[in-house]
Amino acid sequence: MLPVDQYTRFIKQRARELGFDHCGIAKAEQLDEDAYRLEQWLNKGMHGNMQYMENYFDKRIDPRKLVDNAQSVITLLLNYYPSQQQVEGAPKIAKYAYGKDYHEVIRTRLNHLLADMEEQIGEIHGRGFVDSAPVLERSWAKRAV
Repeated sequence: MLPVDQYTRFIKQRARELGFDHCGIAKAEQLDEDAYRLEQWLNKGMHGNMQYMENYFDKRIDPRKLVDNAQSVITLLLNYYPSQQQVEGAPKIAKYAYGKDYHEVIRTRLNHLLADMEEQIGEIHGRGFVDSAPVLERSWAKRAV
């Protein structure tokens, strides 16, 4: 078990070892300014046909309602640029559609990170999300240090 002051260093180092390009950590708290902007954005109908954006507003703005007793939000960056190239003359598809599904690639790494944290830090109640939860990713990325 690591001393508390070494948690951040361990998490960031382990994230690098797992291939993440960046790891930042922020205090889990309600995002008041983002809540106001999101509410205005939704009221103006800027989300178009993405009606799901109206769901779980409280969880979008406060990760402690998404994961009980969350203390921190860990934001990870992975440049998922597959090495495969599009074949000339073939139908054009998005780069992220080449190779393995990025959701599975990243989720596997997240699960390894969570397991390693549990082993080194002790019992944690974390969850890893890859486009699977109402999270304001950009807001957390800005806050993460």
